[in-house]
Amino acid sequence: MKIAVLRERFEGESRVAATPETVAKYVALGGQVVIEAGAGSGSRISDEQYTEAGATIGATTAATLKGADIVLCVRRPAASTLNGVNTGALLIGALDPYGNDKDIDALAKAGVAAVSMEFMPRITRAQVMDILSSQANLAGYQAVIEAVGVFDRALPMMMTAAGTVRPAKAFVMGAGVAGLQAIATAKRLGAVVSATDVRAAAGEQVESLGAKFIMTDALKDASGTGGYARELTKDEQAAQAELVAGHISKQDIVITTALIPGRPAPKLVTKAMVESMAPGSVIVDLAAERGGNVELTQPGKVVTHKGVTIIGYTNLAGHIPTTASQLYARNLLAFIDTLVDKKEKKLAINWDDELVKATVLTRDGAVVHPNFAPAAAALADVAHDPEAKPAPAKKPAARKASTKADLAPDPEAKPAAAKKPAARKSATAKPATAKSAAPKSAAAPKGDVAHDPEAKPARKAPAKKPAAKAAAEAHPQADAPAKAPATKRPAARKPAAKKPAAPEGGDK
Repeated sequence: MKIAVLRERFEGESRVAATPETVAKYVALGGQVVIEAGAGSGSRISDEQYTEAGATIGATTAATLKGADIVLCVRRPAASTLNGVNTGALLIGALDPYGNDKDIDALAKAGVAAVSMEFMPRITRAQVMDILSSQANLAGYQAVIEAVGVFDRALPMMMTAAGTVRPAKAFVMGAGVAGLQAIATAKRLGAVVSATDVRAAAGEQVESLGAKFIMTDALKDASGTGGYARELTKDEQAAQAELVAGHISKQDIVITTALIPGRPAPKLVTKAMVESMAPGSVIVDLAAERGGNVELTQPGKVVTHKGVTIIGYTNLAGHIPTTASQLYARNLLAFIDTLVDKKEKKLAINWDDELVKATVLTRDGAVVHPNFAPAAAALADVAHDPEAKPAPAKKPAARKASTKADLAPDPEAKPAAAKKPAARKSATAKPATAKSAAPKSAAAPKGDVAHDPEAKPARKAPAKKPAAKAAAEAHPQADAPAKAPATKRPAARKPAAKKPAAPEGGDK
């Protein structure tokens, strides 16, 4: 089991996917670890330190990758650089698949099983493998440090013989992993901290750190799936923007952290809001990599607008690479540990494991992740037939899903025939009793009147059918007796229009 660790070539990336600590543990698992020369230099880890831990140094990329079963990286490498790895080798790292469908397709064609660690499910078992949390934690800390570095004043309140220095005010937008760490760091440095989030549950966490939580009354809660926030409606966005506009003008430091995976970062701070802040104020935009939460953010740059400094670094965790590499490398080790047979000391991947299924992008030459497989198929279709339109392919799946849902109550029903009768029965059969439930069923009288213009809406007659239908569903063997009264439409009309005695007979 050969494990290769690449030197990062992404501009500004100083982290590394393995440290001497994790190398020693890979060796204990039975791995032969090869580190590309200079891979750890950005994190202040020398080749000699890797050698002492049991690794060998690959002079070139080709020598490092030759015969590799596992390739570890921080950023997604080009598929062309993976020549020489074993067929089906695992490529594990932060592969940033959203918006890079062609690159992911190229990895599939290269024959590697690409594992994107960003998709690690947020469950208890996988917490130690969560690279997003470990790196966001450091980014939140570093955001405050970067802000303090360009802020012209002290953060804590100081009472001196010359007078009192007021504390700086820090405002954190978003109380996720990065936001909470930013709150804690700013609080430790003595700032007066406030924070906002569209998820109501974040309020308790914010207040537990000693910060003030603010949230508009118009927004009750916008929690989404996976711990992320859902997209706000226009009214909610307007209410939140009004709240922020009134609060941000009084702040010295603002840190924005709102980011939705796979989507451009939402714009939370407008140009007008920036201009309302006092000269010397600082904004750190942690969502700069996805376009930024601030209208004036320039990804990768620090700009000043009317005296307000806006920091748009795209890799804040990489500004403290030694610590970031330690945590990232441990995340990868924890995951790989689940893929190795400890007795045989070789790879024994369970492809049905929930962690594997959630993170594998490509396998056996194809894109297999459900979030990207349709896009890959569309690319292939267009390549085969330039006039083909991939979009309609999604519609049949939606129809099938709805058809299955319709069929769920009655497995023997056919899709075409099940819909119309079901609509009539549900329209006429909602009431459980003639007295209590009749007012709720407005569809039944309308249906009868449409069939017989002279018929008057009857409230008691519909009570017979739901009872029969309920009995049929509860006791399948009673289907035949239950259906008889339901199919005799004339009998249902007569008691409603002319013969008051009919409902009594129908209740038997």
